[in-house]
Amino acid sequence: MDLKDLKELDVTYSMKGTADAINKAIGQLSDGSSAQDKEILTVINRKLLEVDEAFDRPLDSPAIFGKLKGVASAAGQSDLATYCQKQVNMIEANERHFKGYTELFYGNCVTASELLKQAAELAPGHPLAAIDLEKTEKRLVKADGALVKAEAGIEKNPDKVINWLNKAKALMTMGKLEEALPIFDRAIELDPESVDAMAKKGAALEGLGRFDEAVILFKKILETKPTSQIAKKGLNLAEYFGENK
Repeated sequence: MDLKDLKELDVTYSMKGTADAINKAIGQLSDGSSAQDKEILTVINRKLLEVDEAFDRPLDSPAIFGKLKGVASAAGQSDLATYCQKQVNMIEANERHFKGYTELFYGNCVTASELLKQAAELAPGHPLAAIDLEKTEKRLVKADGALVKAEAGIEKNPDKVINWLNKAKALMTMGKLEEALPIFDRAIELDPESVDAMAKKGAALEGLGRFDEAVILFKKILETKPTSQIAKKGLNLAEYFGENK
């Protein structure tokens, strides 16, 4: 790719196309010190900033940023090298945030908190990591009290579904997904039509990596309640991670 084509590159057309074009441009650099190299680096930097603005996220290629950081450092362009490292951190933070947010959906706030904390530390400017971390930690603080209250409710009224459901949710929050499953089963036994109990059990199964079982449960929910958002989201996640495990 020549410099003219690089300057005219429309980054909004294709993230992959942009990555390929920038990768080719980096491949044409020598040591970054010549006037031509410096101009190419300047244009690459501009295109990367255009990606940030267009997609509100960095170009999804840590390999490119790593390679570019090395060239920029050798050429004495410290600002560009620092920018590249920040983007590498942001890409990794996005990945950890996604995993943490997924664990939050599963109800496992212990694992979610660890992942979200890592994301927030990697990229302090991440738009969601700190917010979701605060949400997760608030749930963890309340979990012990919720469990005690639910167990007291079960002792007083063992046939009340909500008490079993609340106990199972508290256990999930504390990362005890396996322990929560029979509690959900008891809630479903008491109320076979409880969408909440079935959906939360499906999320717990996903958190344990039992995606095939979760798919069956979410599909069952959607047969009777097609508008269930938790079942739709759970099904999408189960099918995605089931195929990519």
